[in-house]
Amino acid sequence: MSPNNHNILKLCENKKVTLAPMAGITDGSFCKKYKNLFGIVSIGAYDLDEATQIASEKIVKRGRKEFIYNLDKFDDLIKKEINEAKKSNALVSVNIRFKDIEKSISNIKTIGKYADIIELNCHCRQPEITELGIGQNLLKKENNIILKNFLEKINDLNLNIPVFLKIRANFIPVEELIDNLNNVRHYFNGLHVDCFNPGKNYPDLDYLKEITYNFEDKIIIGNNSINSIKDAEEMLKYADFISVARCVLKGNIKWIYDLNIKY
Repeated sequence: MSPNNHNILKLCENKKVTLAPMAGITDGSFCKKYKNLFGIVSIGAYDLDEATQIASEKIVKRGRKEFIYNLDKFDDLIKKEINEAKKSNALVSVNIRFKDIEKSISNIKTIGKYADIIELNCHCRQPEITELGIGQNLLKKENNIILKNFLEKINDLNLNIPVFLKIRANFIPVEELIDNLNNVRHYFNGLHVDCFNPGKNYPDLDYLKEITYNFEDKIIIGNNSINSIKDAEEMLKYADFISVARCVLKGNIKWIYDLNIKY
């Protein structure tokens, strides 16, 4: 495990729960409301180039939430959001999307100056994003060279902060996903795994178990349908952390405080 990963585990101390990114919701103002609750708070997803921002505008027009802003003022925006999120006393992870890595380098450098973690979005399934060949489509074998190019370019920036991938289970078979991630494993420090279980109202822990077994040197965050200490502890058998989203929106957070005390 890299020094960066040891540092994350140490800084989060007893806090095993992280806040997952929710498009159009998890900005700095949202995160700072939950002081001393989470080990990591994730803001975003933030678009870093014009193609993804146009896609987000289309998504908003059909009724979903996204972050819409002037890309020319991104430096000031992201600095403000990260500083606000840090008032939660958690590490701050920034979830990012882009189509053109070259047009996104400057924005990635800015994030690297202020954030604790960069999280590349390989998870979004909104058609406006996947039609660009990104989001969860970055997990496909035919797009592995694109994912590798993205990660190589980020690595070349020498940002000195960990890079995580937010990924979706059961988009492709776990064996295929493991092969594809092995091709780029040198370039990321952690995996944030949405244990999506099609047609079920509970997470696919078998999929997570396979990911964890094959990437023991990485930080693993498990996500999906966690609403209680029991749910959390089941997933923590195969993950370093778990992340939550909907239960926070519903105000179901007392169990997180209790879990922190337990650990």
